[in-house]
Amino acid sequence: MLARHEGGRAEVRTSPLHGRGLFASGRIPEGAEIGVYPLLILSTDDTEQLKTTRLYHYVFYVDETAGGAVRCAVAFGDISMCNHSVHPNAGFDIDADAQTVTLTALSDIAPDTEILIDYEDFAEQAL
Repeated sequence: MLARHEGGRAEVRTSPLHGRGLFASGRIPEGAEIGVYPLLILSTDDTEQLKTTRLYHYVFYVDETAGGAVRCAVAFGDISMCNHSVHPNAGFDIDADAQTVTLTALSDIAPDTEILIDYEDFAEQAL
């Protein structure tokens, strides 16, 4: 299974932060899986080429070679609408072997609250 969404926990809406965002459609308890989304993992060469495009703001870091070359991935589905916060209420875990990213609540998320993740090293480039 490439994508799984737990009971329609989230939906894309207009965000006061950056145009669109992902919002809780109901209460999401801490630790709950919000969804599992498919990834397209890019080669290090493709990642380098992507750095000059707007799409680079929406990628997820996968790994890095000993020489410092990075591989990123494009996520498909609603997770791509998650906005950044240094105080996120959700976290994500990349599974390169399964080519998926799992979004999980880091705290209780009230209905209609925007689901925010920490872009980590990509925050400066994306904002």
